[in-house]
Amino acid sequence: MHRHVILLSALLTIFSARAETAPAGERAAIIQSIVKELNTSYIDPDKARKLDPVLRRADFGKADSDEAFARSVTAMMQDVTKDPHLRLLYRAEPAPAGTRAKPAPTLAQRQARMREENYGIERVERLPGNIGYLKTRFFASAAESGPAIGAAMTLLANTDALIIDLRENGGGATDAVPLLASYFFDEPTHIADLYRRAGDVTEQQWTSPAVPGKRFGADNEVYILTSKETFSAAEGLAFALKNLKRAVIVGETTRGGAHPSRIKTINAHLALMLPVSTARDPVTLKDWEGVGVAPDVAVPAAEALTRAQILILDKLRARKQEPEVQADLRKRLEELGSAS
Repeated sequence: MHRHVILLSALLTIFSARAETAPAGERAAIIQSIVKELNTSYIDPDKARKLDPVLRRADFGKADSDEAFARSVTAMMQDVTKDPHLRLLYRAEPAPAGTRAKPAPTLAQRQARMREENYGIERVERLPGNIGYLKTRFFASAAESGPAIGAAMTLLANTDALIIDLRENGGGATDAVPLLASYFFDEPTHIADLYRRAGDVTEQQWTSPAVPGKRFGADNEVYILTSKETFSAAEGLAFALKNLKRAVIVGETTRGGAHPSRIKTINAHLALMLPVSTARDPVTLKDWEGVGVAPDVAVPAAEALTRAQILILDKLRARKQEPEVQADLRKRLEELGSAS
């Protein structure tokens, strides 16, 4: 969650398939290194303790390549923890000794990539019935995406309701969650706690009293579309707004990854993606790890946009009594396959 989805995708590409096999003794040392990292840094100490004997006793002899070994270790770790962020990654080309697995992009390169990807914003649209629609593919950091988010929200500020489409959003920067949430509250609101095992530190996330562009406000309705692929920070936004009764979630239960992670190099070919923190509801202290965020209105992801529009338009018909507006709303409902 602290890393952009683009960077995570790049890491998963770098640590990818090509057969090369380490000796059995080296694999035992790798497992020892992984167990040590889990016991000292993994966000859930109890699950780390459960994994310790499982990994140490496992026979990885059937893994005929280091890529297969990484897959087997990942499957075993995720089977015990149900944590999709916890992975052993394989890099086909060995990193030069004493260097990082991949040179870090320069600030200019990273900024250029973010601009090319429009900071994750794919569509900003005013749908029939004066419904706002915002689709994002990932969350860039608040510092980078603030102006673009502000421009998008200014365009949508005068709509009667807003749909945020996170069905293809794989997460990204955690500070984008309070940034986007800030547009939907008129007063500073405590939306989440980020707990880090290192130092036993809890960082509160609050909405901001000031936002780039125009605030949507606390009165008009917000709907969030989700799918089985909605992940990480995107789940964090849905989780927070659902718990605060500020958004209606429409679609499918999300993937279930609440643990921001860091990458720990094991050797020239392998690295451990290690969850070191978690995002929690500040009241219940619960997160969505392993269970996902359940929708308020459960429908297949492909039908979520249509269903959200129907829900909004039905409510608008009850509020707007002008005959011309009523006729337009009824026509749009018929186009969407609902005569209600």
